[in-house]
Amino acid sequence: MEASTRNEIYRDTTRMNIHDLVRELNENVGTTVVQSMAGVKDRTSPFKWAKPNGPDPRPEVEARLRLGHRVWKTLVMAEGKHVALSWLMGANPRLDEEAPILYIQQQRTREVIGAAEAFVNDNYAA
Repeated sequence: MEASTRNEIYRDTTRMNIHDLVRELNENVGTTVVQSMAGVKDRTSPFKWAKPNGPDPRPEVEARLRLGHRVWKTLVMAEGKHVALSWLMGANPRLDEEAPILYIQQQRTREVIGAAEAFVNDNYAA
């Protein structure tokens, strides 16, 4: 992935209104995945956050959601929605056979972004 594309994804995700960001994730990966990404127990939270006048997620939850959006956007731009969702949920050999969504929950940014870019670029992430 080119640095300009990587920076564009980061910039767009950072500037995006959190309610719009959650709504986009809900529509593309589903509320259950968004809930898992965010690391919250309340299944209704993704619906509430997606409303224009809904509550804002706590700062640490927002950080997870923004990371999840960056990862998802990186994958969807190169591979499409179905592959992106499958990648997020499946065991990943570059992440010790854990699902990338768990790395998003734990905010292990460098590892999960590196694994996503390695997948897109078809090379091994160190």
